[in-house]
Amino acid sequence: MSKITAPLLASSLILVGIAGAPSAMADANQVASGMGHELARHTCTMCHLVEPGQTNPPDHVGGPTFQSIADRPDVTVQSLRKHLRTTHTNSLIPLSMPNPALTDAEQTKIISYIISLRTKH
Repeated sequence: MSKITAPLLASSLILVGIAGAPSAMADANQVASGMGHELARHTCTMCHLVEPGQTNPPDHVGGPTFQSIADRPDVTVQSLRKHLRTTHTNSLIPLSMPNPALTDAEQTKIISYIISLRTKH
């Protein structure tokens, strides 16, 4: 390979990588949210409805639906991460959300899934 060809090849690969980055990022988010959906189904369904579009019945005692969480305007990746790292009590109902003791990777998957449900932007 000539001295001129090597830098051109490297530049081309960098540009292809940059051009493909948004698509790769979207694919990674989609995979994470899919894995988060499965993890949420196994971890969170004792208290939450986790499927897209689900709503709690009027007499529901427990956590909010993942859909309602996703659609709240104040919900961010950072606020969800903070929430998942702490135990919460609610004076209105006799239940509390325990700290689910998720790994950082598991938190990221569940957060990606919740954010993917967002219908209000």
